[in-house]
Amino acid sequence: MSRCDNDRLVDSGSGRKLEQLGGILVDRPSPAARGVSRSSPLWSDAAVAFQSHSESGGEWVIRKPLPTSWSASVAIGAQTITLGLRLAPSGQIGVFPEQFKQWQWLHRVVRPGTRMLSLFAHTGGASLAMAAAGAHVIHVDASRQAIATAKANAKASGLTETSIQWAFDDVPSFVARQIRRGRTFDGVVLDPPSWGHGPKGEAFAIDRDLDPLLRLLATVCDLSRGPWLITSHSPQWNAVRLSSAIANAIANAGSTINDLCVQSLAPVTQPISQSLSSSSGIESGRLECVDDAGRPLEFGAFARRG
Repeated sequence: MSRCDNDRLVDSGSGRKLEQLGGILVDRPSPAARGVSRSSPLWSDAAVAFQSHSESGGEWVIRKPLPTSWSASVAIGAQTITLGLRLAPSGQIGVFPEQFKQWQWLHRVVRPGTRMLSLFAHTGGASLAMAAAGAHVIHVDASRQAIATAKANAKASGLTETSIQWAFDDVPSFVARQIRRGRTFDGVVLDPPSWGHGPKGEAFAIDRDLDPLLRLLATVCDLSRGPWLITSHSPQWNAVRLSSAIANAIANAGSTINDLCVQSLAPVTQPISQSLSSSSGIESGRLECVDDAGRPLEFGAFARRG
């Protein structure tokens, strides 16, 4: 466990978290912090606080003026990527400190010149980390706003326009189309939502659609070249389940594409083998940050194979 750089978790408790992001103290809800006591006197100094009205939204209370240009800088190896911050109605602000260590890992293991898929790619932290390592990245997301922000982040980070290809698309549809066109990639990074919709209303539900998607990815990615990384904030997808899902996808990589396209119509129903993950070189763990008092706060899980 380690602190999330200068943009960090300051404290948590009573169902909320206090973060320093881009030099600004931000107070937001965090279900994982329920039943935990607060320990920092800095809560009253928060410049903004998010108040939830429902699972899908709420409002920001602005207590102090925010900078005109607000961003977070993340050290990736000897380089730095810059991520613009904005107050979204969902309570997000465009950066995920619990992912910083995963982005740094990607930068270490990705080989220059490889073709990497970045799926459900949000505002581009993983995409930028791989591009900074010299990879050619295909960034896929179903949100125009997220892609616009990711493009701005790439420019602010000094990355060339040719290092990242942008695709506004439904992720499963995009992957299936690459298979039909005979295209291949060297590795993949994905951060699937619990549920979501593509540009044409295509529904995605992680419990139903993730396993079939991973099996398709195992046919389009060269398992000997690039890394795999999957992260999730869905409580039911813990580290063991994520690593087993990757292992099963890799084990089925020898299936024909036609077989896999048929399988993708339904989720996996057979028991997941935990022994597969250890034999496939997969490591997994919790996505977490440590606050100023040394207490970890969990945000989700990851599984990766490098």
